[in-house]
Amino acid sequence: MLSENRKPVLETTDLSLMLDDNAAQPVSSVSMSLHEREITLLLGPGGCGKSSLALCLNGIYPHAIESVVSGNIKIYGNSTDWNDPGLTAQTVGIVFQDPDSQFCMLTVEQELAFCLENIGCPRENIGARIHDALKIVHMDGCLDHPIHQLSGGQKQRIAIAAALALRPKVLILDEPTSNLDPVTAKQLAESIDAIRKLLPMTILLIEHQLDPWMEYIDHLVVMNKEGTVQYEGHPLPFFAHQAPAADLAGIWQPRAALLHRKLSEETGRLGEEIAEDQSLLPLSARGLIATWTAYPAHTRDKAIRLLEAPLRKKQPTATVNKDKPCEIRKNEGFASKDDVLLRANRLTFARRHNIVLQNVNLAIRAGELMAITGRNGAGKSTLISLLSGLLEPSSGEVVLHGQPLGRWKETLLRSRIGCIFQHPEHQFVADTVYDELAFSMRLQKRSEEEIRQRVGELLKQYRLEGHEACSPFALSQGQKRRLGVAAMLTDEQQILLCDEPTFGQDAYAANELMTSLRARADLGLAVVVITHDMEFVQEYADRVIVLNHGCIQFEGSPRTLWSMPEPFLSEQGLVPPMASQLLIRLQEAKGDAGSAK
Repeated sequence: MLSENRKPVLETTDLSLMLDDNAAQPVSSVSMSLHEREITLLLGPGGCGKSSLALCLNGIYPHAIESVVSGNIKIYGNSTDWNDPGLTAQTVGIVFQDPDSQFCMLTVEQELAFCLENIGCPRENIGARIHDALKIVHMDGCLDHPIHQLSGGQKQRIAIAAALALRPKVLILDEPTSNLDPVTAKQLAESIDAIRKLLPMTILLIEHQLDPWMEYIDHLVVMNKEGTVQYEGHPLPFFAHQAPAADLAGIWQPRAALLHRKLSEETGRLGEEIAEDQSLLPLSARGLIATWTAYPAHTRDKAIRLLEAPLRKKQPTATVNKDKPCEIRKNEGFASKDDVLLRANRLTFARRHNIVLQNVNLAIRAGELMAITGRNGAGKSTLISLLSGLLEPSSGEVVLHGQPLGRWKETLLRSRIGCIFQHPEHQFVADTVYDELAFSMRLQKRSEEEIRQRVGELLKQYRLEGHEACSPFALSQGQKRRLGVAAMLTDEQQILLCDEPTFGQDAYAANELMTSLRARADLGLAVVVITHDMEFVQEYADRVIVLNHGCIQFEGSPRTLWSMPEPFLSEQGLVPPMASQLLIRLQEAKGDAGSAK
């Protein structure tokens, strides 16, 4: 869409936010425009002020915290009234980065009804509005579900539904797919694209998972670490010409564009084609596949060889249970029995009358990074809590070094098993970032000099320098996540269980974090990571477990998982990584060409 010739729905001029007299401005002189029915993607490195900007646009800041907002926000050409945030919020809706922070009621139906009652929606229309909103996020069968019993991804979808039910003119989505499985994320992007055209609605999207969205993005705004706007315009020029700078800043880029560049360089096709014609840079999976399947046969063959090369390393075979999904067969080939550190035997967990996990058998081995993935609500976080001893199973047992967890002393158990929670706030115990990092080391009676040195290393490694005296709860979501990981890595537990560790991270931090976890496994320790990021599964995992309906549906190597039939992957909520998608289509094109001869 061309927005240059139309008046903006929302416009900011020199918008700044100052939290207190001594703090730097998280938002500094931001001028930008949002146009009707467009989806604007807001990017920037972690901690640059994206979420703070969103809260200013919605009217929550400066009223929710002690802060000063300067500059101007216009909605349909009229300046907003800083003294009436409720009026602004009716026009500019928002879904927070942490969905738990915006729920008020006990059940899904009550939550959405409460939102609609607050804006005076006629009683006779409330039921239909609730049904329509829940249908968009594929949660229409969950009206009476207690919100606190939903998974993180399900809560995220309910928060989005609550915002959609209000039908605001502008909707801000702050990392709406961070907890969603890949299929649900793709469906959400499709639904948002449809609804913004139908209502109409203008979307401001803050997102790290770009791949589901790129074919729908009309406009791009990029912030730098100082909280100012570095770029505003169409996405293509930025990703075509500023990719190196974006990479250095840790700004996420479309994986289709990254893979296209890599293959073009290695097949000799890159040259000046992108500089001459920006439209040649694909930003979505659809565009990438269309581009490469149209190339001559010799170029496609070279690309196939390049894509197959990383997959040729020896990998263990897989175990798939199609007919009896709760009967798990052992998968040999990863390590000898002596290397098993933790084992789950016929693990079952029920919450009231709802079976969350059923008859799960699992071995965690030294020197291995194991990924756990699958649909939202499949039981992944519950499994981590059981493996760490934070929950007790309804039946079955978890055995550490041949001894059930219940027989271990708590202090000794925590020295062997570390856990990084889905919500980092749940594990903070100190008043400052420095003390949070020093806490475990002080319990171990290390010297203050040793603690000071180690804390300094962690602050630098996880880009938390300058925040030593800050409260952990005052950090951005991405910074909180990095602090949670860093605090856990002060110990050398044999087993580290991580629930969505890359949530809220910019590209630099996410890759650094996964590299450090991979290095930990390479040292002979065991790492288990819950993730919805299939690119990370492909790059870092030795073994992947797919959960669905509380049972293990697949156990094996990432390569074997991507070779499974598409209906199976879709049923599990999975979309193969970009390289695997392209490889499959190129192999199909090669087969079609061979058949035509």
